[in-house]
Amino acid sequence: MSQAIPSSRVGVKINEWYKMIRQFSVPDAEVLKAEVEQDIQQMEEDQDLLIYYSLMCFRHQLMLDYLEPGQPYGNRPTVTELLETIETPQKKLTGLLKYYSLFFRGMYEFDQKEYVEAIGYYREAEKELPFVSDEIEKAEFHFKVAEAYYHMKQTHVSMHHILQALDIYQNHPLYSIRTIQSLFVIAGNYDDFKHYDKALPHLEKALELAMDIQNDRFIAISLLNIANSYDRSGDDQMAVEHFQKAAKVSREKVPDLLPKVLFGLSWTLCKAGQTQKAFQFIEEGLDHITARSHKFYKELFLFLQAVYKETVDERKIHDLLSYFEKKNLHAYIEACARSAAAVFESSCHFEQAAAFYRKVLKAQEDILKGECLYAY
Repeated sequence: MSQAIPSSRVGVKINEWYKMIRQFSVPDAEVLKAEVEQDIQQMEEDQDLLIYYSLMCFRHQLMLDYLEPGQPYGNRPTVTELLETIETPQKKLTGLLKYYSLFFRGMYEFDQKEYVEAIGYYREAEKELPFVSDEIEKAEFHFKVAEAYYHMKQTHVSMHHILQALDIYQNHPLYSIRTIQSLFVIAGNYDDFKHYDKALPHLEKALELAMDIQNDRFIAISLLNIANSYDRSGDDQMAVEHFQKAAKVSREKVPDLLPKVLFGLSWTLCKAGQTQKAFQFIEEGLDHITARSHKFYKELFLFLQAVYKETVDERKIHDLLSYFEKKNLHAYIEACARSAAAVFESSCHFEQAAAFYRKVLKAQEDILKGECLYAY
């Protein structure tokens, strides 16, 4: 009978696997995952190690869902099935395992656009952060927290965390993708501060890094973010130019990103009064969504159709704003309601315009309240 493999040896290999996940190195992560699964069959009994393995399977799939959305799972369990596995452990988790369980669950909720839920899990994970000794893992925590607070428009809190993350990533060349993503968050926060001149250099640096590592996805995302920044500053011409560059890369190399790019392009064109051209891109976006799962962007395209077609569909607009309200997406409510108000105002329907402007003010108040995210 062969001797059982020490669980400590398998644990070291899982650590290496996690390192590859954090670097978005899919081939290396896949190889190490397969090796770990083979070793576990011959490993001495260790329930903590098996929980650690389940957590890493969950994190591995989150990586794949981010980099390769819509790809078939094959024989692998879905993220939802993996979630059930890690949330029904045979004993109460403590220390580092508890941290990973809470942190990864927060990442899952963030991917579902449940930002308040995500921040709740991150706050719980933060209580276990003293058990984390790895510098890169601390950077991961600060990055994910900053990302979530950015989407909730808690700009100062987001900037506090993202600068801590970037300070670590910049000293580790293997984490260039996280450096790029950190620059995105910093630029997004500057946009929210309306310091567009400070946002663009960070986005241009991100584009430069993405081109250096020849990563098509992050080249496209960089171009998209540059376009969004120009759109927010009111430079429609430069915004459309960069949206079209992002669309070209997305069509050729990153098709799953195309709905997001086409939505931004369509909205900018609508606001610029080029609705006929915009509606061609809206139709392309909706056709693309039919073949892939993008419910959120489908709702956004339907919003554009409801607002900017010849006869405004006020009921549909209210239905879509209710959808965003359920998800606490106050920033989307503010932007969408503002567009609806401007359309009604331009056609001298001042009562409807005033109603939507009130929704803008309410959304701004909700953003400032932060959904009571701070609990001490």
